[in-house]
Amino acid sequence: MRLAPGFIVLGLAAAAVGSGCAPANFTAPERYERGLVVVMSGAGDMMGEVNSIRDGLDAGGVKHALETFRWSHGEVFTDQTGIERNRRMAERLARRVEAYEQQYPGRPVHLIGVSAGTGIATWTLEALAPGVKVTGAVLISSSLQARYDLSGALAHVERNLYSFFSPMDVILSAGVTLTGTVDRGGNVAGGLFGFGPPEGASESTQRLYKDKLAQIGWGPGDVLLGHVGDHLGATRSGFVRERIAPLLLGTKPDDKAAKNAKATRAAKARALPKRTGEDYR
Repeated sequence: MRLAPGFIVLGLAAAAVGSGCAPANFTAPERYERGLVVVMSGAGDMMGEVNSIRDGLDAGGVKHALETFRWSHGEVFTDQTGIERNRRMAERLARRVEAYEQQYPGRPVHLIGVSAGTGIATWTLEALAPGVKVTGAVLISSSLQARYDLSGALAHVERNLYSFFSPMDVILSAGVTLTGTVDRGGNVAGGLFGFGPPEGASESTQRLYKDKLAQIGWGPGDVLLGHVGDHLGATRSGFVRERIAPLLLGTKPDDKAAKNAKATRAAKARALPKRTGEDYR
């Protein structure tokens, strides 16, 4: 007896549900009781990076509510250059974070931004009301300029702001050189070699960078987790599960990530620009 294709599809779907393979509900009410993670895509929002991040976090034991903040126009160049609209979107997200913290006081809150979405995450932190803080934040392949002043964002983070960077990132090394950084302040992105304090930074700013900014560079060992040093490598679910989820849970991450950053320190020292010329006005 041959079954019609429709019966086969229905049977496979029923088997998947019966075996526990149904898609996770990342915004189920009970998850909000545990905490909130808000994920922001890169420019264009068309590469599936948000879904991959949420899958990796869930697999890594992060059972908080995993929300997506839809900030993108759906067009890469407009997202990368539309700073006024982007800052308005960040203001909107800041109010959302404040509302959540009022409703669920004491729960952990994290922001995760990818590429141009790191600008939204950073400006959201800056826009939080005085005294309001999130637990932590993660910047992946940031297209903010390397000398962008992160002190305003760092002041609204309780633990750490983590920045994952890679000197192998062609999108940042070539594309952002042409379009400019998402903050419109230069053309060398922090997601390439890491961030440095702005020129003439005060002692308090330097202290914030030292105490709260943790930068993690790509290394060859990350290939085993699906990250080959490319622009979206740190968003792949296996990498997120092993490298990012532990940071949100407050457990000690694999220190291989820290060793990777050390391996790129010399390159960063050579490439990180000084705040001079037209790029940094």
